[in-house]
Amino acid sequence: MTKAKLLTVAMIAGLTVPMSAQAQDMSSADRQKMLENITQADRNDDGAISRSEFETLIDLNAADGLGQAARVKSSGRYGMVFSRIDANGDGFLTQQEMQQMAEARG
Repeated sequence: MTKAKLLTVAMIAGLTVPMSAQAQDMSSADRQKMLENITQADRNDDGAISRSEFETLIDLNAADGLGQAARVKSSGRYGMVFSRIDANGDGFLTQQEMQQMAEARG
């Protein structure tokens, strides 16, 4: 997965709204941390995010104070958020699904 794609995934996992404003306001250090978090969460390095990998990503982003991930973690709404992004219901978040969510929010 390219850095641009990784950043899109990480921004979704940060659950930031609107996405375009978040991208402009995000520091380079935050962008780098998001990239590190997505790389760490994608344990099998397949470029798709499973439900358990999504939970890990939300937890990592919450710990780093990125986006609204802390709100998702504290409310325990991982499944609800994951389901909203997983358009085809296959249990994996693909780049296309995450990009569609980013465009819808941005």
